[in-house]
Amino acid sequence: MRKKIRNSLNLKVFLWVFTALTVCSMLIYCIVMTVLPKQYQFTEDKQLDASAEAFVSELQTMCYDDGIKAIYNFCIRNNSAAALLDGNEILNFGEINSDEQTLATSNIGINFRFPDRNTTYTLVISSAMQTAGRISGLLLRLLPVIFLIIIVLSVLSALICSKLIVAPIARISQISKRMASLDMTWRCNVKSNDEIGVLASNLNTMAVRLQTAMQESELANRQLAADVEKFQTLEEQRRHFFAAVSHELKTPLTILKGQLENMILGYGDYQNHGKYLPETLETVETIGQLVQEIISITKMESMDLQNTLQEVSLAESIRHTIESILPLARDKEIQIHQELGTDLTLSVNPNLWSKALSNIIGNAVRHSPCGAHVFISLQTSETEAVFIVENTGVSVPDEELEHMFIPFYRADKSRSKTTGGSGLGLYIVKTILDLHGFPYSIKNSKNGIVFSIYLEGSRI
Repeated sequence: MRKKIRNSLNLKVFLWVFTALTVCSMLIYCIVMTVLPKQYQFTEDKQLDASAEAFVSELQTMCYDDGIKAIYNFCIRNNSAAALLDGNEILNFGEINSDEQTLATSNIGINFRFPDRNTTYTLVISSAMQTAGRISGLLLRLLPVIFLIIIVLSVLSALICSKLIVAPIARISQISKRMASLDMTWRCNVKSNDEIGVLASNLNTMAVRLQTAMQESELANRQLAADVEKFQTLEEQRRHFFAAVSHELKTPLTILKGQLENMILGYGDYQNHGKYLPETLETVETIGQLVQEIISITKMESMDLQNTLQEVSLAESIRHTIESILPLARDKEIQIHQELGTDLTLSVNPNLWSKALSNIIGNAVRHSPCGAHVFISLQTSETEAVFIVENTGVSVPDEELEHMFIPFYRADKSRSKTTGGSGLGLYIVKTILDLHGFPYSIKNSKNGIVFSIYLEGSRI
């Protein structure tokens, strides 16, 4: 029971209010029982004194016989007894009943003379505390009833107080538990102008601000997580880039070093410099081309594109690209088909855009088998235009497609030069398209591989 009381504010307030009201009410009633009869008797005594002095003043104007009658009448009117003393005899007026002799009496003695007598008389007036005793007895008899009324009123008052005070606090306590679990979807509906109402209003304000702060923090955390993931991806690409660069440079450099050393030392057939110098030059050119592509990528990633934009015709740029790649297509008996339908004007860097088209169409021709077809088309709508290049007769596993734009990545893990270039072609395309803000995608189709560029913001 004690533990239940300690853990319940409602019970505590009820018991406090009930005990305080009961004790205070009983103390007040006891004080009334003690003070009221005494105060009543004190008032009666003062009135009796005043009446006695006034009466004695009247007696001094009366003759002896009339005074005796007046004393009788005074005792009757004031419910008191009197004694008239002249030094030799005592003349009593009225009496106090035997059942009231146990009560305290009040005596007043006054000296005076009658006009027709020379004797000095003393009038002693006695008044019993009958009424005061009756008041005390009545209050004592009413004590059980008054105590019951006090208990009932205290219980009702304690219930009302606990309801009015504890109920809002209990609601606020439940809300605080939801706050502790970071649930800010609640609202405290306590409506009052006192401190509890102010507390509820402040809690509502704090909940709104905390919810906003939590949402902002969640968005910031998501953005941070995305940035971290992007940074990790870039870092992974960077590590892969340097690893691939070292591999791509190591192989031709090793070949070049071996050829030069053998020619210098004159081992075997390497004495024939005319035979191996062209191969050595080809190796140097391969290294130079690779270094030039790496330098181009570095320049593109740090360039200010806005100052180099020009209006370029899509159809014209495609025509120039096809002309440059046509000899290779003829060697492989690959047919290039165009279905542009209409022309577009693009705001691009001409050199970069030409490089991107050359890599996309060149890859389509270079990686297609002999006798395949390459389709170049433009699909337009009211909201966007999609430039599509599809080469047939080849496919890439779906799990490899998402890695195609990684520097030096090739589906052929052997990195043989007979199966492709350096692996920077699509990475260069990605860099150029990202700089221009053109979304892109690569996926397998029923006939081959489809590369799509979404030319947003272009003019027909």
